[in-house]
Amino acid sequence: MNRAAAAALLCLGLLNVQVSRAETEADAMARARAATQTKDFATSLSIYRTWSESGSTAAPALLGLMYWVGNGVPADHLQACNFYATGEQRGDAQATELLGDCFYHGDGRPQDYAQSALLYRRASERGMAPADCALGNQFLLGLGVDKDPAKAFTLCKHSAELGARDAQTDLGRMYLTGQGVQRDSKEAARWFQKAMDQGQANAALLLGEMFWNGDGVERDHRQAAKAWYLSAYYQSTSAPALLAKYYFVGAVVKGDKPTIVVEPAVKAVYWGTIASRADPDPVARQESLKLANMLLTLAPDLKAKVDALLASGAPAL
Repeated sequence: MNRAAAAALLCLGLLNVQVSRAETEADAMARARAATQTKDFATSLSIYRTWSESGSTAAPALLGLMYWVGNGVPADHLQACNFYATGEQRGDAQATELLGDCFYHGDGRPQDYAQSALLYRRASERGMAPADCALGNQFLLGLGVDKDPAKAFTLCKHSAELGARDAQTDLGRMYLTGQGVQRDSKEAARWFQKAMDQGQANAALLLGEMFWNGDGVERDHRQAAKAWYLSAYYQSTSAPALLAKYYFVGAVVKGDKPTIVVEPAVKAVYWGTIASRADPDPVARQESLKLANMLLTLAPDLKAKVDALLASGAPAL
């Protein structure tokens, strides 16, 4: 075999090794994601840690996310941001944006809006769709950059058009409030719908309010409840109080002696109980508890049904 042929074979062999390694990493990442879905966090942590230590670009951010939420390890935002920093240094767009979040929120890093703006720009250049709107929100508020609502709108619109659900929500809010763009409630509802379809809880909450008030959409309380139900399913802590009020309306038939309609009453008490425990607004918590207690006083038999739902999961809409 001549030297040229041998060199060609050697290059081909090296190429195959690189392809095999990439495929092995992709397979490992897939296994880690599957393990996380089944709450086998020890496996996913082991995979992410091994690949991070071997120089993987993507693994540090994924390992950092495990530390951020506390999956399989005690939640540690400082350590999470350290992993994001490693990924950022390796050129990973997701890690770059996440590190920007650390500086923006002052969580795991000292709050530094100039640094977060720099990182969001870098993440955008690296192809991270939501990063433009993250930077846009800084322009909207004038944090670390000169206040420029019009530029904020342009940046968030770019992210939204690329399919970033949080950006779609922020863009919808801009249309709803007239920040950086002329107010257009119909356009706001359109973007909230897109974001809700991707599982964005705040978009569902806001769209529900628009249906309730008939703002930009036809007034429809049933559609509002559907949106709030999705918002609660997507882990919004503000939606349960709204659902409790919705069901309360149909739970009591007024007259000389109030009559309780069991199905909506059970749902009203269920959602009121959830809201009394989880709503971030203390007034909403108090009102929800008062609503639930009122129904339980009028119909004590509701308690057993509600307790069963609290043990098993949310009732159907």
